[in-house]
Amino acid sequence: MVTVKNSFKDVQSWLELQHTRFKADEVSEFEKAIELAEEYYQGQVFYPTTADMLIHALKCANTVAELHLYSDAVTATILYALPKFCESWRNKLTNFSPVVVSLVGEIDRVTQIRKSGDLELAIDEHEKKEQIEVIRKMLLAMATDIRVILIMLVGRGELMLNLKTCKDPQLQQKIALETMEIFAPLANRLGVWQIKWQLEDLSFRYIHPEQYKKISQLLDESREARLQYIEDIKDYLTQQMIESGIHDFQVSGRAKHIYSIWKKMHKKDYGFEKLYDLRALRVIVPEIKDCYTVLGIVHTKYSPVAGEFDDYISNPKPNNYQSLHTCVVGPEDRVIEIQIRTYAMHDHAEYGVAAHWRYKEGGENNPKFEEKIAWIRQLLDWRDESAIQKDITEVFKNEIFSDSIYAMTPNGRVITLPAGSTPIDFAYAVHSSIGHRCRGAKIDGHIVTLATPLSNGQRVEIMTVKAGGPSINWLHEGWVKSSKAISHIRRYIRNQNNEDFFEAGKEIFERELGKFPSASRPKTEEIVSKLNHTNEKDLQVALGKGDILPQTLHDVIEKLIEPIKAERVELTYSDLEKQLEERKEKLPRAINKSSGGILVEGVSGIVSSFAKCCKPIPGDEIIGFISKGNGVAVHRSNCAEIRRQSKVTPHKIIHVEWADSAKDSSYNTDVEIVANDRHGLLRDLTDVFAIEKINIIGLRTVTRNNKAIATFTIQVPGKEFNFTWFMSKLFNVNGVLEVVRR
Repeated sequence: MVTVKNSFKDVQSWLELQHTRFKADEVSEFEKAIELAEEYYQGQVFYPTTADMLIHALKCANTVAELHLYSDAVTATILYALPKFCESWRNKLTNFSPVVVSLVGEIDRVTQIRKSGDLELAIDEHEKKEQIEVIRKMLLAMATDIRVILIMLVGRGELMLNLKTCKDPQLQQKIALETMEIFAPLANRLGVWQIKWQLEDLSFRYIHPEQYKKISQLLDESREARLQYIEDIKDYLTQQMIESGIHDFQVSGRAKHIYSIWKKMHKKDYGFEKLYDLRALRVIVPEIKDCYTVLGIVHTKYSPVAGEFDDYISNPKPNNYQSLHTCVVGPEDRVIEIQIRTYAMHDHAEYGVAAHWRYKEGGENNPKFEEKIAWIRQLLDWRDESAIQKDITEVFKNEIFSDSIYAMTPNGRVITLPAGSTPIDFAYAVHSSIGHRCRGAKIDGHIVTLATPLSNGQRVEIMTVKAGGPSINWLHEGWVKSSKAISHIRRYIRNQNNEDFFEAGKEIFERELGKFPSASRPKTEEIVSKLNHTNEKDLQVALGKGDILPQTLHDVIEKLIEPIKAERVELTYSDLEKQLEERKEKLPRAINKSSGGILVEGVSGIVSSFAKCCKPIPGDEIIGFISKGNGVAVHRSNCAEIRRQSKVTPHKIIHVEWADSAKDSSYNTDVEIVANDRHGLLRDLTDVFAIEKINIIGLRTVTRNNKAIATFTIQVPGKEFNFTWFMSKLFNVNGVLEVVRR
């Protein structure tokens, strides 16, 4: 049981205490950590208290040791504040294990999150509760090792113990409220009851100081005396159960803490004299018959309190909770509550649909989330088993929250999104109008593309324009993951004028058709019929709206075309294999200029060319395709055309990579810019190219519904080129709505 007391006076006595728990080499590791901590913690206090930083860290580490979280977690707790006082802290930890370094880094990352930054901005109480719940989930999801959260809870407990030294009453209240709303429920869910009770009582002291003082005075004995009273009854019951032939049992006790007393009085409108569970025992036995045997022992020794017996075994609660509850008058005429249940009933109450935290917190039913919490609780229960201790890093690895991510707005509001979501999903989760006008994003202050996947704990800022709407390409390119964003985009597009859709759809139709040789293309009527449309225009409108995806059209055309005969393909492939072997044996390793520095299967000099559909440049992931008569066509690996080709003729796909000499050449690529048409737009855009010293070798423009669409073919250097930065410069030009590389 965690005592939440720190029975040491200084560093030496702390180390002596750890010698009773850990091996000599583990204590030596603690000494090494303390030596490093002393160097950087000297003269520092644990803000906002006046507690000495080193002593605070050692108290936290002692509680972590009592929780049996293993020596690497104790070492990490001693050093957890090092990143605050040393920028190059990782360099200082080279003599410690990678697990310790990882734990210190994660603790720092999680504690840096502004955990309740915008709770005051919540519109109403319901929204505030939702946001608190999401923050709890985010904290759990951010920690890849669940011990990070437990260490954070221990640190919060020490903060609350020292909060009386903080001289700012408003700050005391704020910290106490955050602790009560976020951290105490986390401790409750993880089954760390002693920390949960400590956090609740100490928070209550600052949130409702008068009620705290009143209840403290009503308790006519100390908490220690109540605990000793319970221990005496436990000893009696243990002896009686052994004599009755019950051997496999557990008896645990608690003295109800102050916040719990107030909560029950407040909820049920009870006076203090009506509370019968200030002292409580729980007995867990193997079988149902044992439950009633124990009940007989209790009622024989002590007088039951009238009206305070419930048999939830014979009459389970609606959530299938089962247990015997009774209140009896014990020694010195003091009332004690006793719960009796089997191990199966206890597991159901703790981990099943009757989980204690669920009805205590009144949270919404979320089966997937509850399964994960139950798993963590069981993991913590198993932490003493020797088999588990052999691979503790894997045991505490937390990958069970990988189906969701939690990102924050600039003011600290937490947004829940599906795994793999991008800034577009985030924008629509904030508000549909933000999503419609989204044109760029910053993650933790850095400009990123709209296709960038988000991670837990990131702070996302959406860059918007005053007017405009989403692009159908967001869906076509797979940049949107959340159903909310997808439905908003589709709804917006459907509400636009059909003529706009027709133009966009016509362009898609012609582009997809153009990917096939003209001699083998099917008739348009066949394509229209296959896609269940009445005429070509209707089909193109559907393409523009996004009702039909370009890939779907592509697949239909493909099915209508007679496949290329396998013999011809195999012959071409064999020819290339032969050419590769000859190159490896006979030819020098000069790079063919037409290939722009490309190695084919690790060999230089193979005839190759860059695909015109995607125009790869150094830095892009690339893939090769064997083409008849033209050697190897080099594509970007995310090119839609190469994805199609890989399905039809996978044996023609070949590995290619950039050679070192690729940086010595320049490369052509296309950038498409959509903007509100205005006087001087083209001049402003070309100024950006000039400033960045980028050559323009081609330009196509079209104006549609007061929107200018300009496609620049540009020449970029092979050496490192920050395309994201360059696109952000174009995006900053007045009136620009969208910048994409084609």
